Amino acid sequence: MKKIRLGQNLLEYQEKGQGQPIIFIHGAFSNQHTWRKIIPELSKHYRCIVPNWPFGAHKQPFSPQADLTPEGITSLIYEFMEALGLEQVTLIANDTGGAYAQIFTSKYPEKVDQLILSNCEGLEIFPPKKFSSLPKMVQLPGYTRLMAQVFKRKSLLKIPTTFGLLSNSLNKEDLFDLYARNFSCNQAIRRDFKRFAIGWHPKYTQEAAVKLKDFKKPVLVMWGNEDTKLFPVKLGKRIANIFPNARFVEIPQAMTYIQEDQPMAMVQEIKGFLA
Repeated sequence: MKKIRLGQNLLEYQEKGQGQPIIFIHGAFSNQHTWRKIIPELSKHYRCIVPNWPFGAHKQPFSPQADLTPEGITSLIYEFMEALGLEQVTLIANDTGGAYAQIFTSKYPEKVDQLILSNCEGLEIFPPKKFSSLPKMVQLPGYTRLMAQVFKRKSLLKIPTTFGLLSNSLNKEDLFDLYARNFSCNQAIRRDFKRFAIGWHPKYTQEAAVKLKDFKKPVLVMWGNEDTKLFPVKLGKRIANIFPNARFVEIPQAMTYIQEDQPMAMVQEIKGFLA
């Protein structure tokens, strides 16, 4: 992992390959590991830049003063691009990361050459209804500590109220080792997540959708069609319809994490789109 200083914060990221730059944006309780099955192939053709965003499964805590609101995350993406000297990139985003990709693109359309979204928030869904109470619950004293204790019980990581709706291929050991461990073991990571989750509100994605109607660059929207509880296919089609130049593709036998459940199908769609 490389590290780059952005203000008071250190952001970890991986970089592999050469050519057209792609920045990846993962979701909540996720990190760079979620892309591990698709980066080896994509990096043969593109410069893949994979940050470990401060979304709750990161290893390097951010400053207690860091702005982790949607505006702050948007600025963080911009600062990261500036620090790497990137004028334009392709954004690939999944889950909660898709909301931030839309918000960023609506604010800085000149920085995004192409946009690729998969099962994610959008329009009036931010966060998904299943977790709509979380922004308020994390403000209760001790709530994130309670979440950490739940996450340490690996048998509970496959239930619908934790990670169970995200993937049909990840087992409980994978979910803990790749995604839940840092949140469970590090109070500073839980502090970051709390400030991150408090900012979730559909006003941001709804405002972005209005602006994105004028985003005429190519957009690919891929959707795992077994995601019926968090981000159903009808939401994906509605998000695709925001854009004047979007292609919508259903991916069979995949839930929210297409990159985990059907990585090769995802790679083929991305390569075909970028070509």
